[in-house]
Amino acid sequence: MPIIYYDGNCVYCYNYAIWLIQNGLSHRYEFATIKGKYGEHFFKQYPEAENRNSVILQEGNHLEYKSNAIATLITSLPNNHKWLGIGLRVVPKPLRDLGYNLFANNRDKMWKTHWHKPTEYEKSFFLDDNAKIKLT
Repeated sequence: MPIIYYDGNCVYCYNYAIWLIQNGLSHRYEFATIKGKYGEHFFKQYPEAENRNSVILQEGNHLEYKSNAIATLITSLPNNHKWLGIGLRVVPKPLRDLGYNLFANNRDKMWKTHWHKPTEYEKSFFLDDNAKIKLT
């Protein structure tokens, strides 16, 4: 199963995961926090990924980071959002990653949002419990 590693302390990262689920993400995908037990195991297997400040999509031994991971996930959706993922792929990768980095490095300075309270279905996508997002 593909695993999406994300920053479990980031409300935007978590809410993006929920957005994907709510928009039809296949249940073959699962989410794990980078600093959780699954993330620790992942970084033991792939130490080269540890210094990435990024969402990471792992499909077998294939890894995608930053905007590539985002575009792949959006493209996998079964609805009209698929076109957004395809549109992202048209933008040159250095420009996409620049936008990703600007957002990632400034996310705490942006507008305020809240942690979405997950439904039981949404919880079923998450491999590890994260007290900050109250998956229990």
